[in-house]
Amino acid sequence: MERSARPERFLTEGERAAVEAAVAEAEAATSGEIRVVVNRRVLGDPLEEAQKTFARLGMHQTRDRNAVLVFLVLRSRRFAIFGDEGIHRFVGQEGWDRLRDGMAERFQRGDFGGGLVYAVREVGAVLREHFPWREGDVNELPDGVEER
Repeated sequence: MERSARPERFLTEGERAAVEAAVAEAEAATSGEIRVVVNRRVLGDPLEEAQKTFARLGMHQTRDRNAVLVFLVLRSRRFAIFGDEGIHRFVGQEGWDRLRDGMAERFQRGDFGGGLVYAVREVGAVLREHFPWREGDVNELPDGVEER
């Protein structure tokens, strides 16, 4: 699969659009929030870095503590999924690990956009089950993919 023609971007425009559409679709059915961050610079443990990024982005400030971060570290070719306490109590580490394994299968085939779309849809399904959309829900966080 051809990577983005822009060196400052990892995802192609089509992949980026597909991931952002998946986030918007997932969030339309839940009060939960999903963010995707692709980081080129981080060297440390991806889960620790995901937790730091989660806090930096203010994702812990959602009303129901039900935000989820999908975090890729390009330099080390690793990734993590971090959910706030509201959703984590329903998913648990086993649930995040299953989701991680599904992403890894797609990434191993070079389908990075597809792996991210898969993750967003799966997270969206879990959020919809435990935190369905309610009248008056507002989008608390941006839906775009952040590449740093």
